[in-house]
Amino acid sequence: MCERKQPIGVFDSGIGGLTVLEQLIKKFPNENFIYVADQGSCPYGTKSPCEIAERVESITSFLLARNVKAVVIACNTASVHIERAKSLTSKPVIGMIEPTCERAVQLTENKKIAVLATAATIESRAYQKLLEKSGITPVPLACGEFVELLESGFCGLSVEDIVRNKLRQIENAGMDVLIYGCTHFSLLEPQVTKALGGVKCVACGQPAAELLEKVLNENRLENTVNSKGKVELYTTGSVIKAAETMKWFSCPHAPVRHIEIE
Repeated sequence: MCERKQPIGVFDSGIGGLTVLEQLIKKFPNENFIYVADQGSCPYGTKSPCEIAERVESITSFLLARNVKAVVIACNTASVHIERAKSLTSKPVIGMIEPTCERAVQLTENKKIAVLATAATIESRAYQKLLEKSGITPVPLACGEFVELLESGFCGLSVEDIVRNKLRQIENAGMDVLIYGCTHFSLLEPQVTKALGGVKCVACGQPAAELLEKVLNENRLENTVNSKGKVELYTTGSVIKAAETMKWFSCPHAPVRHIEIE
């Protein structure tokens, strides 16, 4: 297969990365995508750095074996270990942290930005270091329980209460921009904006899509075929659970399939 026609690999610990994949499909309707939801190992945010790095290596290796032309780590916690993925290939690998951080820095006026992320991402200080380098005061908040909430398929008033109660910790912190430092969290945008009205929220999908466009162009990897791309979805967990928690994902795709990744 011509390299330009090869698929783009995308992965996350679960369904959160679908918010990124959604933006990638909008940006590149002719590209083929392979998405892996590592639900058998979800959540990543409570794992050790070594455990997370091993999952990054294993899933990247799986995608490379499927002849992907680029890898998108659609997970902030995994993106902390992007160098582990890059060490496996000369093909482009992009993460979520740098493009999302750059977009947030462009938007802030008072130079104070909140970061909602998993405990592992917050503890890595990946976002804090980049923001501080740009003269920004970060307001980090670990919200790993949101991942488990979304992966379990919960919805309704209980979600609004949980989000509002959690965000009370930063409601008076004075930030004018908020980063969803976990790709799951943009699924809670109605609840977040209700709790923190007036704050500009930055999700990972669009900045990641713009970075991928630049990378594909630089490497002459854009698919020039004028036809709709195919989307394959895989889970390392239960197919039934995956289908239930992914039902909001409206982009056309093949039925979710189970895979084992050691």
